[in-house]
Amino acid sequence: MAAGTGNLEYHLPAEAYKYLYLSTLHGSEADHLKKVFPNATCFQYDYLNDDVEYLFNKEKLPFAPNWKLPKKLRDELADPSITWLVHINPPFATAQVGGAKGESKKGVSKTKVEILMDNEETGHVKRELFAQFMFRIVHELPKKTYLGMFSKLKYLNAPDSIEYRDKFFNYKFKKGFLFKSTTFHGVKGKYPIGYLIWNLSKPRESKSVEIDIANEEAQTIGVKHLRLIEKEDVLNNWFERPQNSKDFILPPLSNGITVKHCNADTRHRARPDFLGSLCSNGNDFQHAKYVVILSSPNASAGAFSVIKENFEKALTLHAVKKIPKQTWLNDRNQFLIPHTEPSKEFLNDCIVWSLFSGSNETTALKNVSYLGNTYQIKNNFFPFKIEKVKRWEIKDADFRQQLTKDENRYVANWLSKNVFSAEAQEVLEKAEAVYKLFYASLNHMATHKWKIETWDAGWYQIRRCLAEHNLATDELKELSKANETLAAKILPQIEEYGFLDKDEVFDEA
Repeated sequence: MAAGTGNLEYHLPAEAYKYLYLSTLHGSEADHLKKVFPNATCFQYDYLNDDVEYLFNKEKLPFAPNWKLPKKLRDELADPSITWLVHINPPFATAQVGGAKGESKKGVSKTKVEILMDNEETGHVKRELFAQFMFRIVHELPKKTYLGMFSKLKYLNAPDSIEYRDKFFNYKFKKGFLFKSTTFHGVKGKYPIGYLIWNLSKPRESKSVEIDIANEEAQTIGVKHLRLIEKEDVLNNWFERPQNSKDFILPPLSNGITVKHCNADTRHRARPDFLGSLCSNGNDFQHAKYVVILSSPNASAGAFSVIKENFEKALTLHAVKKIPKQTWLNDRNQFLIPHTEPSKEFLNDCIVWSLFSGSNETTALKNVSYLGNTYQIKNNFFPFKIEKVKRWEIKDADFRQQLTKDENRYVANWLSKNVFSAEAQEVLEKAEAVYKLFYASLNHMATHKWKIETWDAGWYQIRRCLAEHNLATDELKELSKANETLAAKILPQIEEYGFLDKDEVFDEA
């Protein structure tokens, strides 16, 4: 099925053709197959729609089926003595109602198999076309079948696919290899594609699989260890997300300073003890790029309120997801609840790193209009106490006046009560030099562009404003270097504590 022009079968010996069944969606391709593979059974067929009602409802039909599947194939499928080998490269598109979106391919729509999967409550994996092929294959093929399939790996370890994997694809892994997606012509995204072989006559024997890693010359360069996780294992379940109030709202932001007014789903709920929001809408590297800290609710899905009770774990989650670098090989790796309780030093290191990372988009915003009301958004992540800031040179009389009437922010108080490693302390010292220069340069910068109107300006505002005016260049570089050193200290501990399963070391040269 999904044979296309028969690329996967070109190297089969001619004597195998009489045992070969090839179907493809397009009639012109079926005609081509008949010429290239004489004596094989080649036919045009829509595997996700044709004959589905007959195959899945044999005992309920009030009429004789009008099969599109060749009779010879149906007869042999009914022969229990035959062992079947399914060799397939199904499309990786995501089915959508009414057309394509995101990774979807143009013209992909809801299939009959997807409707059946929906009735079986297989979860979001029902929208993946390769999973739909799998669903019909395991239903239609006899027990004595081996499935060799090119596919993404999400059906093995993505949280949304776990129920499907355990209930509908609980089979024994034999062997396989994976390679970079861009090996396929026309593929732009970089992620692993596996060719995995499954014995559909035996149940799964292990909670992990080991898959050979192949380079573009088809040479084995390493082994990928893939843990088949459970839903409760993922990092987003490490701590309970706090319940927001129905009545307490704050303007939703799409970045540090932009209010999202037009969302149909407003996502503006917060709570009186709200410190900020952290977006963490997925558990794999693919979604890590969306992890961000804001001073008001995030307008995107997956964000939760940071409060004092979850502050340390929330910022640790942020660092754990942002510090490891995404590669084509780890793109679908899942972040996990640690198997060992992290040390206080590790937590503190992660928090300090997060405070001065590029994904900390916290800000202070004055007189924000939203739904007919005006809001003042404090920067609860301002890292220095007012007593210290007052001693700095501040080239803005209004800011100096504000400091006499305000109170320390949450993070400044938290930092003053904790002890830090030498690497984290170095970051804090370099950060103080940057902040001092910022306040000493206020009269040389167009602060209005970054909506800087209060003394507790956020790291998002400070670094961007300084960079735009080519100020504190050396100090920003020194801070970045110190934070990179801190990240290098944190990185190996992420795996040691179990936030990531053991990764692969291999030579891609």
